[in-house]
Amino acid sequence: MNILPGQLLKKELRSHGRMTMTRIGIVGGQLQGLEAVYLARQAGLEAALIDKDPFVPAAALADEFYNIDLLDGGKMAECLLNEFDLILPATENSETLFWLSHTANRYNVPLALDMHAYGISSSKLKSNRLFALTGIPIPDRWPECGLPVIVKPSALSGSIGVEKVNDYARLNSLLNKAGRELVVQEYVEGPSYSLEVIGDRGKCLGLQVTELNFDAGYDCKRVIAGPNTGREIEDAFLELGDRIASVIKLSGIMDIEVIFDGKQLKVLEIDARLPSQTPTAVYHSTGVNMVSLLADYWIQGKLPARQELFGVKRAVIFEHLKFSRGTLETAGEHVMAGAPNLKIYKDRFFADVLITNLESSSEDWVATVVFTGGTEQQVWEVRDRAINSIIQYFDVKRYIDPFFNS
Repeated sequence: MNILPGQLLKKELRSHGRMTMTRIGIVGGQLQGLEAVYLARQAGLEAALIDKDPFVPAAALADEFYNIDLLDGGKMAECLLNEFDLILPATENSETLFWLSHTANRYNVPLALDMHAYGISSSKLKSNRLFALTGIPIPDRWPECGLPVIVKPSALSGSIGVEKVNDYARLNSLLNKAGRELVVQEYVEGPSYSLEVIGDRGKCLGLQVTELNFDAGYDCKRVIAGPNTGREIEDAFLELGDRIASVIKLSGIMDIEVIFDGKQLKVLEIDARLPSQTPTAVYHSTGVNMVSLLADYWIQGKLPARQELFGVKRAVIFEHLKFSRGTLETAGEHVMAGAPNLKIYKDRFFADVLITNLESSSEDWVATVVFTGGTEQQVWEVRDRAINSIIQYFDVKRYIDPFFNS
């Protein structure tokens, strides 16, 4: 049986009966782990990272780093989990997730993961069947739709394996290779949006709608928080998030990605775990910290009302940059995967936050940058000044922003 939130109000205090800082064990140090470590530290939580790879990007930012393979760690790995107030998975490895679920339950440590919801969201074929049965709109499936189509693996999240197909020969080639594990849907033109919801056994708290921009490989390169989406789309998305959370009886967090075809929102995918990119954008726009919300929910059983969270919103642009051999590019988040020696800087190049390894090499670096402004127009102006400043400082010969209007 999974531990229900609120059953463990607090672990026994570890230091002479006095309260200590909440200690979170974050499992996985790639992109989701980087997100989790950053937000945990912003929330004043102690962020301990666990990963078998000693060179994951989040390792440089964590308060503590445990370089251990949990699946092969035996009793030492089990005892390590018992040191934390909360375990926050930031990995898609199914063996690791099942081990975490079993071990966390055995040691009565809250685990910020709804295994039932994750089992649905980790298969696009399974979640799409559920949406079709419950009337939740999704892009038309092949062969009911015509070309072009989007082809993507059922079991992988994000942009991995995503391809736009314009001809039957290429489509047949992909289908013959992969068979039934591919999702094939109509290619829909329109803006893409994301929404995180936190559920309490189906009761839903919708957070902030963000807009997503993609690179040429369909990897998210930019998140805009506080976009001019309009009340109609925001309300429709919040209602859609509530429906999905209710259908899968969600406990914990889920990310929903949709596309607007000009008439309605269509669900592209769901992911019942802490995502990357959008939580940091939401945090800098609203002050709402999703890792803090998850800690409150899974440790204390607290789920605030939406009106308690949101006050004045700032417009935010969150994007990734890659500089190499004189070329600066706004690129998908894949450029941050495996990046060593990351550090957090504030108020550099007009950015509120800069997470980068540029000190390691001024000729070859990557960065995640966060810009804020009172309005979307103002934040774009700040962002453009920053890009120009970087171009001048590093003597950039070429700047690329593929699919700028996507």
